[in-house]
Amino acid sequence: MIILPNTLKIFLVISIIIFMLHVLNNVKKNKLSVRNCIVWLVMSISVIICVFQVENLTYLANLLGIEKLSNFIFFLGFIFLIFVVFDLTRIVSTQNKKIITLTQELGILKKEIENDKEK
Repeated sequence: MIILPNTLKIFLVISIIIFMLHVLNNVKKNKLSVRNCIVWLVMSISVIICVFQVENLTYLANLLGIEKLSNFIFFLGFIFLIFVVFDLTRIVSTQNKKIITLTQELGILKKEIENDKEK
């Protein structure tokens, strides 16, 4: 059974709280959308819960056949990053479609302005 020292737990919780405040500050300054803020806050809260539920993480890791807790934590981080990258890819695709539409509309408007000037 793995037991985290209390000083490590306190350090991790304080670090996550500072991170959460940083995320909220970026939302306040309109540098981060509320939608993305929710993802990071949920992840932060999950990490805080995991700090206090190490036994359950160890059990889950053993259940999945992962012998070391550190490997399981890296696995969870990897899965989380895959979801973040997928979400960002989806956003880029949507923005790309909007840029194409705006470019086409701008071209049409320029052509209409040129036609109006010729008349």
